[in-house]
Amino acid sequence: MILARTFIIGFPLLVAAVAAWAVHVSRQSRMDRKGGVVVMLTQGEPVLNPFLPLTEVEREITDLVHEPLIRLGSDGTLQPALAEFWRWTQDVTCWFADEATAKRAQELVQAQIGEKNRWAEWHLSSARVLQNRLLLSFSEPNSAGVRQAFEVVAGLDLKPVVFWRIERRTPLRQSWDRFMAGSSQAGLIQRVWFDGANACEIVVAGDSHRLLEDLHRFLDAGEKEPASINPLAEVGALSEPVLDLDIRPGQLWHDGKPATADDAKATLEFLRANDWPLPNREALSNIQTIESQNKGARLHVSFRRRQGTALCVFVNLPILPAAWLRAHPAAHESDFAQHAPPGAGTHRIALRDPRSLLLKPAQADKSMPGFLFNFSASPLMTQIGMRTHTVDLVWPAADRTQLERLRFTPPRQRLVVLWNTRHQVLQHERCREALALATDTEELIRTLPGRLGHVDASLFAPGLWFSTRAKSPPFQLEQARHILAEAGWKRDDKGVARTVEHPFKFTLLVPGSDALHMRTADLLVAQWRQLGAEVKIEHVADAQSLSQRLHEHRFDAVLLDQRFEVSWDQLPWWHSSQAKTGGSNFCGIADPQIDLILEALSAEFDPDQVPKRVRELESRLLPLHPMLTLFTTHDEAAAMPGLRAQGATGGPVSGWTLQSLMLPARHTPPAPALQLKLRSREEEPEIQRPKTPADPISKLQMRLPE
Repeated sequence: MILARTFIIGFPLLVAAVAAWAVHVSRQSRMDRKGGVVVMLTQGEPVLNPFLPLTEVEREITDLVHEPLIRLGSDGTLQPALAEFWRWTQDVTCWFADEATAKRAQELVQAQIGEKNRWAEWHLSSARVLQNRLLLSFSEPNSAGVRQAFEVVAGLDLKPVVFWRIERRTPLRQSWDRFMAGSSQAGLIQRVWFDGANACEIVVAGDSHRLLEDLHRFLDAGEKEPASINPLAEVGALSEPVLDLDIRPGQLWHDGKPATADDAKATLEFLRANDWPLPNREALSNIQTIESQNKGARLHVSFRRRQGTALCVFVNLPILPAAWLRAHPAAHESDFAQHAPPGAGTHRIALRDPRSLLLKPAQADKSMPGFLFNFSASPLMTQIGMRTHTVDLVWPAADRTQLERLRFTPPRQRLVVLWNTRHQVLQHERCREALALATDTEELIRTLPGRLGHVDASLFAPGLWFSTRAKSPPFQLEQARHILAEAGWKRDDKGVARTVEHPFKFTLLVPGSDALHMRTADLLVAQWRQLGAEVKIEHVADAQSLSQRLHEHRFDAVLLDQRFEVSWDQLPWWHSSQAKTGGSNFCGIADPQIDLILEALSAEFDPDQVPKRVRELESRLLPLHPMLTLFTTHDEAAAMPGLRAQGATGGPVSGWTLQSLMLPARHTPPAPALQLKLRSREEEPEIQRPKTPADPISKLQMRLPE
């Protein structure tokens, strides 16, 4: 009884004390931040690893603090950030017996400029000799003139260029370093690319016989099994696409030091050395060399193969200072939590503790607010903050009845059903079409808990400059039944559609124990039952088991989260070469025309041409119904009265972010679209060129879509 009385008397006092504390802290923070934004979060203190944000709010905090080389604008176009310009070129390297032969080859190429100026026809911008090498630089990565220029020198004494792959059961790096330091044959190796810890690929110019003997001598020492060294290809010259990014002058880290290409190089090398699941990881792994040029003003990156979407690696990828990365080579969770790296974004970390985080504008801009984040907010504290109007934003939304407006963050992923077209039932295109028409996504969104958004049928993320917003088929159950019946699938007395050979029966694979996935699967099975499909749900325990099942094609249909990426490369998912066991074309689509379109799209370097190629791909692939798109998932935040934002803030597919809370709106012109600039003559005084009038193509500039 005494305890009960104490609780009855003490609880109001506790609430009053908590309320007074909340009001005092919030008011004090408002005085400190001078009109900033107070955000209350239910989550604990975030790690703020800029490369692996665990939540949407953590992603948006790091987006305020850190700046990428290229930013995706609110309109879905590529915008300059740390990088001011980017340009694609192509380098072709030929090796000769000696320097004299290389100079002879250079003279033959220079003679082609002549009266017709074949250099302009070939998009050839330079030809220079480096010892026994001739380096030809082309201003277009897909230039048809590469082969024609190579034919001019092909009659000379060219050294063969051979690609070799080396594999061993144990890690290679230490043995490789000893080989490079101690072998007289190491100079024949022109390129090295490590594919994980136990494999690498090398490019060799010249006779490889003695080189292979030395490789085995160093790599097999102390090993139970010899290393496997196998040739991959032999060519006459090495052709490499090259991306240059010019760093915007005057960019500073929050500690006042200049941001340069050295920092970008260190960041890329740091990310290549770990196995974090980053967006566009494949393109990142295909980087061959990284250089900082022009005293840190230019980042020069070469790639192992032609892949136009390699540019997307740099979009929204935070860049960190090289000095911080050297001091934290492993960069564990504690490094980001306790020793946060300086950024170059609009805001800097002014105060951080386990309960709160204060971000202040990096520049003295009175129109830009600061942000105060309070972590681990209890429902009680949230209610108090909302009722006293000392909080501007509650994330995620708590009590909807107290909110003036809800804000939906941009979608980061969507839920899809992928069909295995090898299945005896799902191999039929008409069956997949009927399942799509019998799926009522409106009902799913109304019935399921959480913040779900409508989604289109496009293969690509919504909001990008090349997104088609292809329409999903509307719910038409009777039409779906008619399609099945027309294709020979009659419903029996139990309501199951069947042909003479097979009933309309398959298994839906559902990963993990996620409540949204499980509830979605139950609703889908119920909807498809009305069509005449008998569907069994099978749960898979973990991500590793799911991956194995998908790569081995041991599934009928699978419910998957599809993460959105800024990329137009769909080759890994739909090309017939990836439909074999172990490939990532889990659906099993195999169409020669689609293959050609996918290859052309993957090799497209000009973003201005991407929308046309995307429309061509979707017009061919989507009618095959390889997958069923359901809905996107979103975070939902509660905005209190008086909090405004630029741009669209409502609706399930809005572009609302913390970046949009720049109050009042800054009266500045929109950022220009990032430019594709070809290398000019003045930028490369060291390149050996014949004395001829200026090449008109060197002054060409192209803009990305606006």
